[in-house]
Amino acid sequence: MADYIACVDAGNGGTNAALVGKNGKVTVVYIPSIRAAATGERLGLDKGLELSYQTVQWGGHRYITGDDAVTISKRALERHMGVNRYGNEFHQFLIAKALADMGVKGGTVDLTVCVPPGVYREVKPVILERFKHFKHHAAIWLSDEAKPRDWEYESVTVMPEGICAAACFVLDDKGKKVKSEIFAGDVVVIDVGAYTVDALLLQNGNFNPEMLQHTTWENEGVDLHLRQPILAELKRQSQEFARATVDDVDLAIRRGAKKGKYTVSLGGYEADITPLIAKHSERYAEWISNNIGDGIFNAMRGIKRLIVVGGGATLVTPHLRKWYGDKVVDPNAFPSTKNIHVADMNAVGGLRLRLKTAAVQVA
Repeated sequence: MADYIACVDAGNGGTNAALVGKNGKVTVVYIPSIRAAATGERLGLDKGLELSYQTVQWGGHRYITGDDAVTISKRALERHMGVNRYGNEFHQFLIAKALADMGVKGGTVDLTVCVPPGVYREVKPVILERFKHFKHHAAIWLSDEAKPRDWEYESVTVMPEGICAAACFVLDDKGKKVKSEIFAGDVVVIDVGAYTVDALLLQNGNFNPEMLQHTTWENEGVDLHLRQPILAELKRQSQEFARATVDDVDLAIRRGAKKGKYTVSLGGYEADITPLIAKHSERYAEWISNNIGDGIFNAMRGIKRLIVVGGGATLVTPHLRKWYGDKVVDPNAFPSTKNIHVADMNAVGGLRLRLKTAAVQVA
């Protein structure tokens, strides 16, 4: 048995990951799927006189990652969106950083990777081929540690997003089945990501492959429908935000989610984008309803339940609930999902599926 079992949903906008070690404890992390080139230079001043942040060495280069890349650097800011990213160097980097953040230092990892269902058949063999060289690989070196972290991927499994998320409702954190009738009949799962939005029809818990051509809409995610138009309006409002990026908008969305007030901060200037969030969230929900809910699933007639997951779910679900009523599932109403954020469901569900299918025993 591997030392760690993990599922990483290294998406176009954010990387959600879940891991369990031999102690049976489940750890979940999130990092934005961005990085920036870093010099790693320090003056050696006391705390409070010099910014303190972590850098990462990977493949002979040094980076600042996640939100630090937005708030500290912006130098050579890098992201990779699209189908070609799966299994490539940047994708591997995001997975390694997530594993490091969850405490992996060495040993072996049983890894599950999530991908959009519409490109699953295309990218699965690519990912498996690209991960072959990770045998005893010095994966990543964090700046506050004396040596690199070195682990081996004992096995790599590729799973479709949406199906992983659905597993959260029927499996517990040990991978054991829980009693649930949630997938009785026809159920639609919509996964709202940064680059793609996915829609899967499950019939009595089984994916209907006849709907495969309708499962993934590329470049129709939160980035196109919210982040980009909000950024454009923000820049029109003030020249002080000329250097702002979609990552600043993304950071504001995540930080303001609990309070419902969204503020972009840049160089001492602040802009309240709450009205823009409300405006474009409703417009995006309308797009999803028009093209998917109504266009593909006949206004959800005959559909027993609609499950909405992914990083954009919290923004569009209130509007979808107005139109589709009680068919829209509230994950907090189910014991196996009430403590899982909708953005983490693919990672957590993929981990639970692997615990079940690998027949592993966790203490």
